[in-house]
Amino acid sequence: MYYFPWPRGVFFWVLLSTAMDLAMGYWLMGANNVLTTQRIDPVVNPGKVGPHVHDVLGGSNFGFTLSTASLRLSQCSSIPIAEDNSNYWYPKLYFWWANGSFTSVVGNPVIYYLFAPEPGTTTAFPDDFRMLSGDPSLRTFDPSSFAQQAITYLCLDFEGKSERYNELPKRRCPSGIRSQINFPSCWNGKDVDSPNHQSHVSFLSTGPDSGTCNDTAYPVTLPRIFLGVYWYTQAFDDFRNKAMVPNQPFVFSNGDPIGYSLHADFYNGWHPGILQRALDECNCDPYGDPACCVAKGLFNMNQTKKCFITDTLLEQTSGTLAALPGANPVQKNCFELFTDPVTPAILSPVYIHNGTGPTLSGTVTTPVQTSRATKEKPKGTCVANSASSPGHRIELCPFSVCTLGAVLFLIFIY
Repeated sequence: MYYFPWPRGVFFWVLLSTAMDLAMGYWLMGANNVLTTQRIDPVVNPGKVGPHVHDVLGGSNFGFTLSTASLRLSQCSSIPIAEDNSNYWYPKLYFWWANGSFTSVVGNPVIYYLFAPEPGTTTAFPDDFRMLSGDPSLRTFDPSSFAQQAITYLCLDFEGKSERYNELPKRRCPSGIRSQINFPSCWNGKDVDSPNHQSHVSFLSTGPDSGTCNDTAYPVTLPRIFLGVYWYTQAFDDFRNKAMVPNQPFVFSNGDPIGYSLHADFYNGWHPGILQRALDECNCDPYGDPACCVAKGLFNMNQTKKCFITDTLLEQTSGTLAALPGANPVQKNCFELFTDPVTPAILSPVYIHNGTGPTLSGTVTTPVQTSRATKEKPKGTCVANSASSPGHRIELCPFSVCTLGAVLFLIFIY
């Protein structure tokens, strides 16, 4: 698996869009690597092959089913905080060629934990807590929806103006595209999951990144997880004239060429007591550098250790592909749930490795299965919602101005 590295000795990340209250406590951590890229979603599709591919971060015990207890037993994690064996996952991005093939785009993820600075205000996730932010079926935009406000994209230009959108930008982005998603941070205090993996949690009172948990149905304040992925889209700028759609040639793994369906899942795997103590005491650096939290003995960090797992599915998900994994069709104006007639073979056991040298791989335990392809009726109203629009641009941010307040740098010297 190719993973685009930051310059040696330096981890650099830019925050342009979270409307962060600098009075809040927070830390941020860039993933050391992507753990695996597969059609597995143990929250939405537990125990079976999922409909589309995700990049997965976190504990090495990731699989078709999860529990906090099993994640805590992971041999390693692709997250630099050693005590965080949680899993985080989001759809893979691809470049769509004019001949109908797709090439995977390299993405570098970073995770923010934001919380109130006063001890005892924010509650750690309980065991087996999980949640989903976003909706993979969305192809339209509702500006009044907090859930959709939680998803934004930055068209990055480190030499000029970086612009923020609610959809994949219909333009070249000189320094790449950053996808961004906020998770809900208000909890009903009872359920670790719900049928849609969303109704047991809620967004803050005035938006996904501002307000309080003042709804009596969701009175418990959780840490707010903000997941940003820097997609190295500029690597494809010279090939846009060979794309299926030159002005916006990128498609998510679920067949979304617009970007409204961006989503992410979280499953708690923090070691007992560690997260709560960190939420109460880790408010020691105004730029989110967790090194001071390490110095206080709150948790341990290893920013160089890699953690990968071998594939559970015998299926290519990276590189250039004839079709999106799962044979997902590109669906622009509405969403129809498509079921691939071919289920890939399942491999076992799963091996853990550090990404260097030859590795073992599992053997086929369940062969390829073929069934009848199916489609469900379109969800929602099918409209040409953005075919003729330049995109919902919601902010201009000159890089030099943002640097004064909203642009945050985290530098780790190895």
